[in-house]
Amino acid sequence: MFQIEKIKKLNETEFQIYNYLTDHITDVSQMTIREFAQLTHVSTATIVRFCRHLGFTGFSELKFYIMQPNQVETSLESYYANFLQLNAFLKGLTGDAFQEKLSQACQMIEASHYTTFMGIGTSGALAAYGYRYFNNVGIQSFVITDPYLPIPRDSYQQSCMIVLSVSGETSEVIEQLDRFKKNGAKIISITNDDASTISKMSDFNFSYYMLDEFAHTTDIKLTTQLPVLALLEVMAHHVKTESINQSKKLSSI
Repeated sequence: MFQIEKIKKLNETEFQIYNYLTDHITDVSQMTIREFAQLTHVSTATIVRFCRHLGFTGFSELKFYIMQPNQVETSLESYYANFLQLNAFLKGLTGDAFQEKLSQACQMIEASHYTTFMGIGTSGALAAYGYRYFNNVGIQSFVITDPYLPIPRDSYQQSCMIVLSVSGETSEVIEQLDRFKKNGAKIISITNDDASTISKMSDFNFSYYMLDEFAHTTDIKLTTQLPVLALLEVMAHHVKTESINQSKKLSSI
């Protein structure tokens, strides 16, 4: 419904307003700004700032936007709000900016002797999936899911590391990543935040900007990882296609 990048930058108070809005779309479309402010326990000035942070000039423009038929969530999307963000993310994969960065990252993978995936926890499981998928399409790959694996000096010099981390702030992964960089490895990271430490340490970062979700009564993240699967598969096929095209060019010489 709204742009992922703008939602991601909302502060805590604005997120509360956002959650109320998405849960009461029909009701809010009939409210005055004062009624909306009263129900969300904020000032009208805060509502105006919230609207502007989402890209609207004010509350009236926001109401007009949400009243459009094509902005109403389907029943499936209302049960799983991240489908909206996922849909926007997948559409972004066809954009020129993404395609250019993808091409550059895949060239780095092709130039490496092999690819090594790294992640722990849920990201470790996805790293194992990426390792298997890359090998399935003919790209030699390995996987590291142990954050304390010893890194011998001068190892992984010809490797391209694909590092997976939702927060991009996992201390054990950051420490390992620092060792790999010192050994000369190239780094591609897939995170949920392009401002994270791991993102900044990487040669290339792909961020997916999904809303963080947590299991009830725990701090365990349930942030959807569907964008990660999409990125891994797109990357693998892009590398394989480029490799085939390059082989055809060489054979024709």
